[in-house]
Amino acid sequence: MSRFLSAERPTPSVGRRGFTLIELLVVIAIIAILIGLLVPAVQKVRESAANLQCKNNLTQWGKAMHNYHSVYKKLPIGSRNNPRQTWVMYLWPYIEQENLAAGIDYSTQHFYTPPMTQPNTLNGRTGQYVPLYYCPTDQGYGSDLDDTSETYCRRRGNYAINWGNVKADTAPASLAQVGPFWHLNGDRAKPQQVRLTDIRDGTSNTLMIAEILRAASHKDNDWRGDIHNDDGCFRFQTLLTPNSSSPDVMSSTTFNQGSSDPLTPLSPTAGAEYNGARSRHTGGVNVLFCDGSVTFITNSVSLNTWQALGTMNGKDFPGTDYQ
Repeated sequence: MSRFLSAERPTPSVGRRGFTLIELLVVIAIIAILIGLLVPAVQKVRESAANLQCKNNLTQWGKAMHNYHSVYKKLPIGSRNNPRQTWVMYLWPYIEQENLAAGIDYSTQHFYTPPMTQPNTLNGRTGQYVPLYYCPTDQGYGSDLDDTSETYCRRRGNYAINWGNVKADTAPASLAQVGPFWHLNGDRAKPQQVRLTDIRDGTSNTLMIAEILRAASHKDNDWRGDIHNDDGCFRFQTLLTPNSSSPDVMSSTTFNQGSSDPLTPLSPTAGAEYNGARSRHTGGVNVLFCDGSVTFITNSVSLNTWQALGTMNGKDFPGTDYQ
């Protein structure tokens, strides 16, 4: 009977000890270390993916160049001033942008007149966003378009054709200096169209396209990356090694106001312009060769080798010492 009347004795509670301040600080320190180790790894993976996409873009440009050559038996013009055009509009049908090329009379169409450019809007064909224009690593740094307050609004891009070792609007000292795109005697009205068989150095030893960096300004005061404009930086020259600390030279002191970006040094001048291959990839730039292959060339490439790769008739065969 007593066992039914007796109350159960309460179990004494066990006190729980919380984290001390020192333990908490240790945990926070460990988490910070892990994050510090993780962030560079994530950034490395991200850059690797961006670099791969950049190379794929160049591969697509190479296919477009070769497809154009298959149809016309020569490469497109680099640029001309009557009508004012660059190579980009000629490749639209070969980069799945047939809608941009539809109905264009290439014998008369300037890049800055409708339907190519609609004043104060991006509604023109040069104002349309085309993913193939851009290296992912430069997005977020450079401006991809002109401000719509500017009269002639258009997109910019990160890929430029090879002009060899010749400054803009300058007659080459010899044909051994020219790349696959050039003007006869430096005359912008006389663009030369090259056949792949004209490339005596070999298509695997001659650059076709390389990366450039776009202007940071959204105003039309820096022409870097202005790939639709025959006055713009639609080309690069091999007068400067990749990512050179020496400045690009622009042919206007009015429109080109310079740059505070150490990767895009600029020297505005009234002289003939030239622009180097540049990228935000670590250690070099991606390039497309005339045979359609894509390679990463390091900043440490010698100027002699780089210039040899820039010419198509220099009778030079540099091999693979540029990587």
